[in-house]
Amino acid sequence: MVHRPADSRLLTNLLQQEKDYSKQLTQLLEASNASLSSFTAYASASPPPASNVILSVAGSLAAADEALRRYAVGVDEWRETMRMLKDMEDDVGNIMRDREILVTRLIKASKSSQKSNSGSNFRDSLLLGNGHGHGNRFPSSSSLSLSIAHQESRPLSSSFSSSTKLAAAQSELQACEAHLAAKERELEVKRSVAVRDGLGARARAMIDCGWAWGEIGQETLRALESLGNGGPNHLGSCC
Repeated sequence: MVHRPADSRLLTNLLQQEKDYSKQLTQLLEASNASLSSFTAYASASPPPASNVILSVAGSLAAADEALRRYAVGVDEWRETMRMLKDMEDDVGNIMRDREILVTRLIKASKSSQKSNSGSNFRDSLLLGNGHGHGNRFPSSSSLSLSIAHQESRPLSSSFSSSTKLAAAQSELQACEAHLAAKERELEVKRSVAVRDGLGARARAMIDCGWAWGEIGQETLRALESLGNGGPNHLGSCC
């Protein structure tokens, strides 16, 4: 399986920008609340019927802010799904770094095993070659001394140890490859789910906000119609 290097920089950038956007929405709602307080205070100092209309409009603006606040919640839900996705991408990235370490370890173990095998082959060829050349069953004392000295410099246990390390490195890498493949498949599924669910929540909040703003806008216009004729009798008939 071909592993694509994990690079979450674009996702990190998206999360940062969405965080700033969410922060701006919060600040906007706070500023709007302060503005509504001033708007209501202005209504209390206005004569009727303007004061009544202004108070009615202030209520409509407060309802509009509430709809926008629900949209801000939808944005936060989207951010949370993407944050969880980034955590999963980071996990995959950590596994890939572990895999690189295991690959390096396997290469070193393989080289060590090759050196041990080459030394063992040299000893075997020395003993066999000496007996074949002289027609003797046993090697000469000089060749035997040479082989013993070589065996002392490269004990048999080193060859066994190298083979054990090589097998362990292969086993660890195979387990890591299987774990990484499973995590990558899981990440692919989670990515689709995160985009679907996160943007879905945001889109539904957008629809609700847009619908609420449309209705609130219509109510505000109807309230303002009472000021069109400027007569209190008209206002009373509307009420």
